[in-house]
Amino acid sequence: MTETPAPDASLPLFYRKPILLRFQDHGAYGVRPQSDFRFAAEAIAVPLVGSEFAAAGRHYPIVFATEGSVMPLAVTGIAAGRNLFVETDGRWRSGTYIPGYVRRYPFIGMTAPDPSAPLMLGIDAESERLTKNAHRDSADALFDAAGKATDTSRNAMALCEAYALDHERTRLFGEALEANGLLIEQTAQVRYADESGASVRGFRVVNEQAYRALSPEVLADFHGKGWLEMIVLHLASQLSWQGLVEASAPAQTKAA
Repeated sequence: MTETPAPDASLPLFYRKPILLRFQDHGAYGVRPQSDFRFAAEAIAVPLVGSEFAAAGRHYPIVFATEGSVMPLAVTGIAAGRNLFVETDGRWRSGTYIPGYVRRYPFIGMTAPDPSAPLMLGIDAESERLTKNAHRDSADALFDAAGKATDTSRNAMALCEAYALDHERTRLFGEALEANGLLIEQTAQVRYADESGASVRGFRVVNEQAYRALSPEVLADFHGKGWLEMIVLHLASQLSWQGLVEASAPAQTKAA
């Protein structure tokens, strides 16, 4: 019996072996169409960026991490290791928003040591979507015969570039929330119809009292940067906890 290695905590969520894509090394590589999201089946929270708040907040509570950088997360589960939005056949739950971080996988933007260098396209070499022979496996090629990026690679690069830009803007938003004392740690208490319950810990939310006490100068600054709208969307998303409770109830009953 073999053991599955524990995920490397230094790597981004989902990624096991990110590599830089180069024609000389990966000219025949390709990716299979995205239809199976089981790589995210154990994630009870996934990263978000600011432009996603409106769409994501309708389905997920948006919270902020308590460790590392102050980045927003979409809560996707209550019990550890159970993403309520990934079905048993690998499909993402129909009718719900799929976060950009999930859609981007297995691609990833990679940077060189030189900060002025452009973003480069990488991929998780351990992804089940990746094949070393696109033609043989009827997959979407990453390079054409001349070594140029295909539409698949260009579209992936565009997504990674847009995500990186929005990630930086969102990082500044999170830092501003923390600098102005707006974040408080919170615990969500979940109660089921059978009177059983669960607690979700390890996240932060905006303190509404502190938000209302912001000075006119800070409010004007936040308004100019579009951050007031993001705060409102974040607060409104807390109503989505009820949807998580309802989605987790069948799983809770089955487990009992």
